[in-house]
Amino acid sequence: MALYVQTKSIDVGPSTDISQYLSLIREDSILNGNRAVIFDVYWDVGFPETETKTKTSGWSLSSVKLSTRNLCLFLRLPKPFHDNLKDLYRFFASKFVTFVGVQIEEDLNLLSENHGLVIRNAINIGKLAAKARGTLVLEFLGTRELAHRVLWSDLGQLDSIEAKWEKAGSEEQLEAAAIEGWLIFNVWDQLSEE
Repeated sequence: MALYVQTKSIDVGPSTDISQYLSLIREDSILNGNRAVIFDVYWDVGFPETETKTKTSGWSLSSVKLSTRNLCLFLRLPKPFHDNLKDLYRFFASKFVTFVGVQIEEDLNLLSENHGLVIRNAINIGKLAAKARGTLVLEFLGTRELAHRVLWSDLGQLDSIEAKWEKAGSEEQLEAAAIEGWLIFNVWDQLSEE
């Protein structure tokens, strides 16, 4: 079976319209029947004294990855993050989508505290897997390890991509992001069927 995940990376500027891409992600999540969007966020760390007084930490959102079974959208956000992404705020606030992520509690807190961004319907897939399988350790695993334990798949090809993440070009990073999103989507599917 060939795996193809359509990927798109966008450098978001003040006038970039991301609404059409968010609509595609939402539509694909509905077509897949479970309304799940896999998400991951990436942070820049600054020193609190250089940040605005409204922020509670030196963490600033730098990019967001949104994935479904067929799509992966990687948004590189402006630095500094200006909280001007109304479409992204509305998307995350949607009650019609379930946002699924790995070890997401701290990210959810930082999104709310630092950017006023609230995800209304979020599920930590590790906690769900731990409860469904009765194995507490699943809650603390990363993406690849969790997918291996739940799906019982050989993920050897992912090792070479992840090992090159720090020095990889944007093409390889996007491929790794798409694979990770696809893996967690399949974990979600598997757990939803149990």
